Amino acid sequence: MDKSVITVNIFGNEYTIKGVAKPDYIISLANYLNNKMSEVQEATGLKDAKKIAILSAINIADEMFEAKKSMKDSFVPNDQLALIRNRVEGLIAMIDSNIPEELAAANISNAAAVEPAPAVNEPVSIPPAGPSDTTDPGEPAAESVHEDENKGSDTK
Repeated sequence: MDKSVITVNIFGNEYTIKGVAKPDYIISLANYLNNKMSEVQEATGLKDAKKIAILSAINIADEMFEAKKSMKDSFVPNDQLALIRNRVEGLIAMIDSNIPEELAAANISNAAAVEPAPAVNEPVSIPPAGPSDTTDPGEPAAESVHEDENKGSDTK
């Protein structure tokens, strides 16, 4: 890959930067750093560019650490995804077992035309379980409900 050579202005100084990134990206990084340094100078009243640069670097490092932590907190490990998938499959099986046969037969012919969604290996955010959610992830969350077959009929 070709290296880009670009001149940027950061906090009143010009720097020539070589990199494999696109020039527009390098410019946006330099602008971000320049803005951070201006924010630090305004907040602290410092005049020493070296001290301002160090404080700006610490602030940017803090942003990066927080972003990494946020990504890590929202990541769901594969074993947890497998438990979720098993639970969903169990719920689907429970629903399927309670669908009247004629409706199920109609859905089977319609389902043949629908392709399942491909599995995606992206982080998924799962809300924490509430205090009442004490069921085993492999067990259905609710018992099946059946209508009373004798409801509405006369018994003699």
